[in-house]
Amino acid sequence: MRTTTFPTLVLALAMLRSTTAHASEVFPGALQEAADMQCVPVCLMCHTSNPGTATTWTKPLAVALFSRGMRKGDTDSLKAAFKAYAADPANAAAIADIKAGREPSAHADVCGPTYGCAVHVAKEAAAPRDFTGPLWAVGAMVAAGLLRRRRKPNAR
Repeated sequence: MRTTTFPTLVLALAMLRSTTAHASEVFPGALQEAADMQCVPVCLMCHTSNPGTATTWTKPLAVALFSRGMRKGDTDSLKAAFKAYAADPANAAAIADIKAGREPSAHADVCGPTYGCAVHVAKEAAAPRDFTGPLWAVGAMVAAGLLRRRRKPNAR
């Protein structure tokens, strides 16, 4: 039993580890309200992919909001951070883009779909699979195997 306890414990810990996301379903609506936008922005306002993930929030607006105190899952902190961002005169052009529904660095339209007869929603490719958990498990098993091999005395 002792030989399987450590690898099992390491595997269980690796499987429980998860990546935390900083965005939530309410962030687009909160950004719309804070920026006085006429549409709800899609994830591409702050993320490099749609849907956004914990590792893709690298666009300048997201970085600027986090540097001004935005916290994970807190819409009030997003609104306060946006207010501080908008107060800087150097960001006037970016604020105009955001209010118009464009992402400031690429000037790309980020308005979410509106509903009616003329709406066309294109299919998006599925998000790539996250192999972080299984890779941690395999790494833990390899490490446990190497440790077990090292502890075994050589039989002659």
